[in-house]
Formats: sequence, C-alpha cells, structure tokens
Amino acid sequence: MMFNWLKIAAGTAAAVVYITCAAQAADALASKEYKILLTPSLFDKQPATVANQFLADLKAQLKTVNFDRSVDGKFTEDETRTVRFYDSPGTCHLNASGYMLRTRGDDAASEITLKFRSSSQSTAATTDVSGSVSGAKTKLEDDIVPPFKETFSHSTTEPLAATKKLNSLDDVTGLFPAIKSLNLPKKDTLSLVGKLDITELTYTGVDSDLGAKDADFSLTLWYVGTAAKPAIAELSFKVKSDGGVFSAKVTDRSKLIFDTMRGMTQWVSSSSTTKTQWVYQYQPGFCSSVKLL
Repeated sequence: MMFNWLKIAAGTAAAVVYITCAAQAADALASKEYKILLTPSLFDKQPATVANQFLADLKAQLKTVNFDRSVDGKFTEDETRTVRFYDSPGTCHLNASGYMLRTRGDDAASEITLKFRSSSQSTAATTDVSGSVSGAKTKLEDDIVPPFKETFSHSTTEPLAATKKLNSLDDVTGLFPAIKSLNLPKKDTLSLVGKLDITELTYTGVDSDLGAKDADFSLTLWYVGTAAKPAIAELSFKVKSDGGVFSAKVTDRSKLIFDTMRGMTQWVSSSSTTKTQWVYQYQPGFCSSVKLL
C-alpha cells in the first residue's frame, strides 16, 4: 500500500515538474527588439543609400564609446507588403483591452496577427492568444523604445485565407478563440483603423556580433497608400534569447548600441510615439469613446 502511494506521489511530482517546465518553455521570452523612430523625410529619396549613411554614422559613433564588436553588412531592400490594422470604430474594443489586430501580406499571401501587450512580462506571458489553424506561431517578445520603455507582447500569427472577411468582432474570436473570454460584442463592426492602407518597405542585411547572440538590424518605412514619401521610419535591431535568457554581455552591448542610436539627434525623430500608436492617432475620431493604449 505504502509502495503504491509512493508511486502515485512520485508520478504526481513528475507530472507537476513536466507541466511547469512545459509552461516555462512555452512562455520563454523569444527576443528583445530595440526600436527608434528616425525622421521620415530623410528617406524621401534613395532610402537604401540614406540607410547606409545612417549605418556609417552609427559605426563611427560606436567607436567613440568603445564598442568592442563590429557592425557588418549593408542595408538592401528586403520586401514590400501591405499592412492593415483592424478594430471596432468608436469603441476600439481590442485596443482598450490591450490587443492589436494586424494583417500583413500581398495579393498572393497574407497573414493575421493578434497581439496582447503589457508592461508586465508575466501578464503578457499568461494571456492566451491561441490561434485556430495549423501553422499558427505564438511568441513572447520584449519591445524597447526610448528612453528605455519595455512592452512585452504575446502574439500569434497565422495564415489568412484570401476569402476570409473581417467584418465584425465575431470574425476575430473565430480566428483566435482564446479571446472569447473577453465577451466582446460579437456583432460590432470591425474596420480599418484610420482607414489606413499602409505600404511597408523593409531593408535588412546588417548585423552585429554581440557575443553569444547577434543583433539583426532592420529599417522599416511606412507609406500611406501609394504615397511617394514615407510617413514613418523605424530603425530596429532584434536579439534572440537562449531559452528566455540573455547574457550580461549581450544585454550590455545591446544597450550600448541603443543608447548610441538614441544620441544620434540628427537622425532621430522628435516624435515619441510608436508605429501602432501612430496608426490609432492617424484619424483622431476613430476611437472617440475610449482612451488609447
């Protein structure tokens, strides 16, 4: 009898350990992304050339602060796609609840992302954002913007069928069943935030060895519709973790790069907003009855 009890206890303990480890693995911080808005008018012409001028300036500045690693490569155009944000006009139920709904892609293929954001890593990690189709990918990230504000995001991205219509909040819960617990008004209309169709151009090809991990740089330009000049320019670099862990040297070097970029006042935008905030503020009346997050 005692032997059987010990077997049950041992089995229970093992199960608890397994579940705990599985939860920790699922909620591990995948990456940190350091983001700074640059003055968009600087990229009105030949953005790749201008991006590499910024890169040359960054390298020169890093030498003055004794950065002990190199920054390699050059910016080249990566991809062009259409970006759209969706929410309920007037009420902005998703934003008011801490969520963001975004589609990205082109006529051939598109994806949809539901993202929950919080200043608390544990709150973001434990908020369920599960998708509904095979191929859905979920990740936990830390976005860092000046002066050093951290926002943790738990998101799921999945393919979006070309025939799928986004007309109401019920369509959102159909794609992401985990948010049914919010009890959103199912029949409330879902619309393009700010009536914005954003053309996104990205430039990649630059990285820096931080020690155990690399920093992968990206320049993102947003154009309103078919405009010839960008409305938003963001320079970012992403650092992946080792199972949610970042070594002290990787963290210190990342912060040194970030602080150096922040100090490049001839490049940095005076705006303190983020890309998502800019979208929600583009048409001030879109969220007329709520306070934007």
